[in-house]
Amino acid sequence: MKFLLNIHAYKILPDGKYLILDSHSSISHLVLFNDDGMYIREVVAFRGYSSDTCFIRTNTVAVTLGIEKQTALVDVEKNEILKRINLSHVCDGVASDGQMLVISSMKKSTIVNLNDESHTILERIGADGIALFKGNIYGTIYKENKVFCYKITGEPLWICQHHDIFKPGGLILDNNGLVYIASYGNNRIMVVSPDGKSCKTLLSEADGIQCPYGIDINRETGLMMVSCEISDDSINESFQTAFVYKI
Repeated sequence: MKFLLNIHAYKILPDGKYLILDSHSSISHLVLFNDDGMYIREVVAFRGYSSDTCFIRTNTVAVTLGIEKQTALVDVEKNEILKRINLSHVCDGVASDGQMLVISSMKKSTIVNLNDESHTILERIGADGIALFKGNIYGTIYKENKVFCYKITGEPLWICQHHDIFKPGGLILDNNGLVYIASYGNNRIMVVSPDGKSCKTLLSEADGIQCPYGIDINRETGLMMVSCEISDDSINESFQTAFVYKI
């Protein structure tokens, strides 16, 4: 079975399955694939464009619903939306450590405590891609070629603007705190050190990287998944796919 997907985000679930967010202007789908890349089923669909998803715990994931200013919690096994969390801003990126959600827009972000659903707004932290690791918030700003790290309290720790980071999209961290960035504008996967002081190219066009945006890592297995474009010269069209690498 073949699918024409507009892959904007995905996650490698703890059981090794791949959850892909297929986003279009009028409708978005969460789609589940096995670890061999074979289609299993559609989980849920949302009206309008959705931009990001993250794993929370057990069978639950979060999906941002863009201009609806909502983030949905979804049970992947039951194929159902558990609840929708209303926010005061557009919902772009989302990340979780199992206890809280961080939901970003370009103007500000919100921390949602998953135990009592209390909200803390971070006025100074706006981002395209967002990640949460050991009490720190990491983000990318696409138009400014910027990667940053803040404490969960909103205190800035570092900003990285390296000449090889161009139009960064998604980002994720490994167990060592290394920051992996999908550098969309120059077809690279970049790695930034935990202190933000050094940066190097991990993958490039020679490794199949073309217009990467989404990225995820299974910290237990070391598998990294990257969304890329591939071209079919016979019909002069490009399609989105996902490649899996061992890091």
